[in-house]
Amino acid sequence: MSKRLYLSVVLAVVIILAMVVPALAGYYTYLITENTGTDYTQLAMNLTLDVDYLVDNGYISSTGLDTRVTDASYTVLPHMLADDKVMWVSDLEGNSTAQFIFFTGQDAIDSFPTITGHGGYVTVPDNEVLEPGGIFAFGIVGYVDTSAGANKNIIRKDDAVVFNVTDDEELTFAITGGNSLVASNVTADYMTIMVYCDGYELWMEIDDIEQDRVVASSIPDTANNWTLFENDVMPYVSYYGEWVGTE
Repeated sequence: MSKRLYLSVVLAVVIILAMVVPALAGYYTYLITENTGTDYTQLAMNLTLDVDYLVDNGYISSTGLDTRVTDASYTVLPHMLADDKVMWVSDLEGNSTAQFIFFTGQDAIDSFPTITGHGGYVTVPDNEVLEPGGIFAFGIVGYVDTSAGANKNIIRKDDAVVFNVTDDEELTFAITGGNSLVASNVTADYMTIMVYCDGYELWMEIDDIEQDRVVASSIPDTANNWTLFENDVMPYVSYYGEWVGTE
């Protein structure tokens, strides 16, 4: 499955200082100030960092998995690396300054989450292999912001299916021309969401608790691309998967 990751700079925060401690010391410290008076919960942030230099000179592994980002209290935060950026997710209070620390020389983690950046998303090109039809499953693991907002789409394939926030603390999986699943009173948090269709029934589970179950519907086969994690609905994603069965 190919995908294109869109990253954007967080325009609502102003970097007042990026104090870089030499890589030999094992860390970089960033001070970030929010200047609009807005409180953010699980905000995706990124700053320029020459990651290729760190790899080429042996300060981090080729995967970068031996790194961490923490806040000032050394709480480990979700993060990932690009060739020229470090990205992480944290709460940020309005009109305040927060310190974040990038550490090298750590025990390797298994993988990075996907962090699309503020306003970012993932595009997966249309592919016949990925057409769900009437027997399928979707699995999503990550932090979901379930507060009400426009076009907060976890999954969108126009004229086929959309899975999004449809009201405050409400998630809806809607098949074009078919049935829908609704999960209510879903508090924003890190969670595992599974949507199943076995050709007879369609149902949704969140953290192994069934949310809704209806008669199965087949997802239309369209030529439109898949778009994932739009409008900051998921600041970071640990896993996304789709399974397609044979009817």
